[in-house]
Amino acid sequence: IKTYLSVAPVLSTLWFGALAGLLIEINRLFPDALSFPFF
Repeated sequence: IKTYLSVAPVLSTLWFGALAGLLIEINRLFPDALSFPFF
């Protein structure tokens, strides 16, 4: 459990960071792509 508690925050931070970076890249390449799926 101790290893899980130390690994889980790192993995979640990397996952959300990669997801945010991917959304930023999509928004930069396709400015209109994020207007309809999320709103």
